[in-house]
Amino acid sequence: MAETLDKDDFEHAMQTAPRGLDIDDPAFKLGTFDGNEAQVLRRNDDPNDRSGVLKVTDNINQIGAIWSNFAADNYFDLDKPQILSMWLYFGRPFGSDELEVGDGMAFVLQNDPREYGAISTYDGKPAVGETLGVWGVDFDNIAHNGKYATKEDIAKTAIQNSWALEFDTFVNKLQMFEQVNGKGVSFDMDRQGQHIGNNYPANPLTYDNRLTNSSVGSSDPKQYFVLNHGDGFQFMKLTNQTWRHMTVKWDPSSKKMSFSLDDKNLDGTAQGTTYYKTVDLHTDNFNFKNADHRVHWGFTGTTGRFTENNLIVFESIPSFINAESHVTIDDLTTNKPVNTDDSVNIGDNLDFNYRLKYTSGSKNWEDILANINLPKQVTFKSGDITYDDGSLTEHISADELKDNNIQHTLKGVLNNNHPNAKITLHTTVNPVKTSTTVAKQHASFKSDNFIIDDDTPRFRITVDDLMISTDPSDTISFPNIDTIPENVLIEGSVWYGTGMLIRPSNITMYSSLNGEQNDPMVLTTQKDFQTATFNLNVPKDKLHVGPNILKLHAVSNVTNNGVTATLQSREVQITINVDGGLRFGNVSKDVSFNPVNLSYDGQIVQRQSGWEVEVIDGRSGESSWTLQAEASKLNKLDTKEALNGEMVYKDTAGELLSLASPTDIYTNKKDTDTSQKVDIVKDWNNKLGIFLKLNGDNSSGSYSGKITWSLIDGIKNM
Repeated sequence: MAETLDKDDFEHAMQTAPRGLDIDDPAFKLGTFDGNEAQVLRRNDDPNDRSGVLKVTDNINQIGAIWSNFAADNYFDLDKPQILSMWLYFGRPFGSDELEVGDGMAFVLQNDPREYGAISTYDGKPAVGETLGVWGVDFDNIAHNGKYATKEDIAKTAIQNSWALEFDTFVNKLQMFEQVNGKGVSFDMDRQGQHIGNNYPANPLTYDNRLTNSSVGSSDPKQYFVLNHGDGFQFMKLTNQTWRHMTVKWDPSSKKMSFSLDDKNLDGTAQGTTYYKTVDLHTDNFNFKNADHRVHWGFTGTTGRFTENNLIVFESIPSFINAESHVTIDDLTTNKPVNTDDSVNIGDNLDFNYRLKYTSGSKNWEDILANINLPKQVTFKSGDITYDDGSLTEHISADELKDNNIQHTLKGVLNNNHPNAKITLHTTVNPVKTSTTVAKQHASFKSDNFIIDDDTPRFRITVDDLMISTDPSDTISFPNIDTIPENVLIEGSVWYGTGMLIRPSNITMYSSLNGEQNDPMVLTTQKDFQTATFNLNVPKDKLHVGPNILKLHAVSNVTNNGVTATLQSREVQITINVDGGLRFGNVSKDVSFNPVNLSYDGQIVQRQSGWEVEVIDGRSGESSWTLQAEASKLNKLDTKEALNGEMVYKDTAGELLSLASPTDIYTNKKDTDTSQKVDIVKDWNNKLGIFLKLNGDNSSGSYSGKITWSLIDGIKNM
C-alpha cells in the first residue's frame, strides 16, 4: 500500500467521519485483483465503536474496489425492495490548480463471472484513470490494418453484467490529435464540470466512438470514445472536503432505481437536495442464467496523475436489515395529529411517537441506540417503549433527558417475526411570550449493522393577541386560616402576543373571587417597553376554609390607523386552598416505660418523660374527632421472647382498657372556626394515660413494641 499523499485532508476526513457499519470481513470482500489499493479502516480507536471507513484511493495512479460478500448473505436482491444508505468523501484538490484531483468513484451492481475480481482491465491488468474501475478502457486509439477498436471491444474491458452510478471528479475532455494519447482522456466530452451519471458498463451502447482531426504528415486520425452518461447532474463541486450522504432505493415492481446525494446533513438531519433522480433499470443487462436475481454491490474508484482521498462509510446493508422509521406528534389535548406547520397551544400535552418497522433481512436489529432530540419549548415527563409481541415494555424516566436529548438503548430485538417497536415520549408545551415556530427535531436509531435517521414535523405554538401570566399561577395552599397573611399577593404581567409596544394605561384587569366581581384595575406600571405589570392583593377576610377560586383576565383597547380594537386575554384561574383538615401535630416516635427490677401479676408500670401526641383541627366550628390507639405485643430485642404483659389505657374513671385492638382514648368537639391544637398527653398523670401492665414474671432484658395512632372524623355514637 502506498502512503497517503494528502495526509492533512485524510486526517480531516477521519476526524469528521460519521458513525457507520462494521465492514470488516465477512460482510464485505476487498477486490481480489492485483493492485487493489482499497483498505478497511476503523473510524477511531474507541473499542465500542466498530464503524468502518473504506479507503478506495489515497495516492496517484491507484485503483480500488470492495464488494458485498454472498457467503455472508450480503447482496442486492433485485426481486425485493432495497434501500442503501452511505456517506461519500471525495477529498480536495491537491496542488495549485483546482482541477488537480483524482478521478472519483462509482457505485456498482454487478453479476460479473469474476465476482470479487471484477474490475476494468486492459491487457489483463486493472485500468486506472477515467474508467473509475468499472467502465470500458479507451487505451487503443489508432487503427490496426485500417480498423479501429469497436464499441463491443471497449465494452468487453468493463465490469461485465453491471450497472454503475458514477461520481466523476476529473473531467476528461481531450479531443485533439496531439492530446489523445492512449490513456483514456475523452469520456466526458459532453459533460461540464464534476458530474454524476449512470449506465451499463458492459453494454456497447454506453460508448460513442469519434475521430480526431488528422495530424500533419499522418493520414489516419485517432479514435476516442465518449461515455453516454445517462440521466445525472453536471457543474458539481464534489471535492469540497465534506462527507456527502447518498441514498439508493430500488423498486422491483416499477423496475426503477432512485438515488439522491446530499439528502442528509452530517448530524443526520434530513435536508432538501436537488441531486435526486429516478431512472429505469433494465435488469436484462445483468444476464441472469437462472431465477436467482441477486447481484454483488460495492464501490470502485481510481486516480490518475493527480491524487484524491476517496472514502466511504456505510449505513445499511439491504440483505442484512431493511427497516423504516416514522415520526409523528399527537396533541392529546385537542385529540388531533400535529402535522407540518400545524399549531398547538401553551399547556397542550404532546406525544412524540417514533415507530420502527423491520421490513426484511437476515439479521436481527438489536442493541439499537435511540438518540432523540426534543425541542426546548416542551417539558419531557416520561416515555414508554412497546413491542408488537407484547412481551416487553420499557420505561424512559425524566432523568434520561440531558440538554433536550434522550439516549436510550432498546432492550427489544426487531426481526421478521417481531418487526415493530414504538417509542412514545410524553411532553407538555411550555409557555412562550410570542407565537413561536418549533423547528423539526432529529432522531437517529443506530446499531452496528443498521442506521436510520428521522425528523419530527415542524410546528407552531400560538399565543393570544393579549397574553397574561401570574405568579403564582396555579394553586396557593395554606394549612389553616391562621397562617394566611392579611393580603395574599398575586403578581402578574400582560403583553401583546405580536410583541408590539405596550402602554399600561390601555390595559384593564378584571378579577373575581368566589364568583364575586372585584373593582376593575387599570394598570400603571411596566417591566419594559413590551410588558405591563400588576399586583393584586386578595384580603384574608375574603377567604374561607376550603378552595377559593380567583379568576383574572385583561382587556386592552388598541388603536391602529384610527380603528380601535378590543383585545381580551384568556382567563387565568388560581385556587387559594385553605386547609381545614384534621391531622396530627407532633407525635413522639420513641417512648418508654420505667425500668422494672422484679415483675409480678397485676403490676402497673409508669411512663417515662418524652411522650407527645398532638392533634390539629383546622376545620370550621362544630367539627369533632376521636383519637384511637392500638398497641402490639412487646418482644425481647435479642431473643424475640414475648413479654408477659401488655400496654393498656387507664381512663378518667380508672378503668384499664386493653389496646390489643383500636381503642378510643380521646374525643373532641370544636367551638371555633380558628385552627385548634390539642395536646393529648398534657393532662396525663400517674392515674391517666397509657401504662404497661405486667401479668407475672419476665426474664431480664429490653422489650419493644409499636403503638398505632388513628384519627377518626367525628364522635362515636354511644
